[in-house]
Amino acid sequence: MSSEKIFKDNIKPQLTDEELVHFLQNGGPERYFSILADRYQDYVKKKCKGYVKSDDEAEDLSQEVFIKVFMQLSNFRSEAKFKTWLYTIVYHTCIDYLRKKKKSTHQVISDKLSSELEDVIDADEVDKESLMNALELLLEQITPEEKLLLLLKYKEKQSLQAITASMNISESAAKMRLLRAKEKINKLYEKQLKDN
Repeated sequence: MSSEKIFKDNIKPQLTDEELVHFLQNGGPERYFSILADRYQDYVKKKCKGYVKSDDEAEDLSQEVFIKVFMQLSNFRSEAKFKTWLYTIVYHTCIDYLRKKKKSTHQVISDKLSSELEDVIDADEVDKESLMNALELLLEQITPEEKLLLLLKYKEKQSLQAITASMNISESAAKMRLLRAKEKINKLYEKQLKDN
C-alpha cells in the first residue's frame, strides 16, 4: 500500500523523519511536513526556550524555525539525522534573534555548556566559577560554527557522524575543532585558577 493511499485513509504512517523529508523533497504532499512539525513542536519550543526566557518569544522563534525548515528542506542531506539538522536551524535562528536583541549570546551558550564541559576539564575537581569564566573567554575566541559543534557534541550528545553530516564538514575537521576547543578551554581554565 502506498503512503499516499495511507494518507487518503487518514491513517498516519510510521515513516521515519528522513523518509518524510525524502517524500517532501520529491514533491510529496505538504501534510507530510505537518507530521514532522507535530513530532518536533515541543522539542523545538523547548530548545528555543533555552535561549530566551519568555514563552511568547520561544513560541515566535519556534514558528520561525519551522518556516526555515520548510524553506530549506531541499538542503537536507540524507547522511545527516533530521533531528541534528533541525537543531542547527534552531541554533542559528536563536543566535540571530539574540544578536538582533543585543543580548549576550556568550552568556546563553555558556549556561547551556557549563555542566557538560566539566568532563572536558583535565582536573580532579572543577571550580564552577573559574569554568564559567574560562568558557566565556573561549566563546569569544571561537567561530559560531565551533560553538555549534560544542553544543551538538556536549549538550545534544550527538555522534560525530551526525554532526559532520548536518554541518557539512569532514569528520577530521570536526575532530580537530573539538580537540582545539578542549585544549583552549583547559588552558583558559588553568589561567582562571591562577588569576583567582
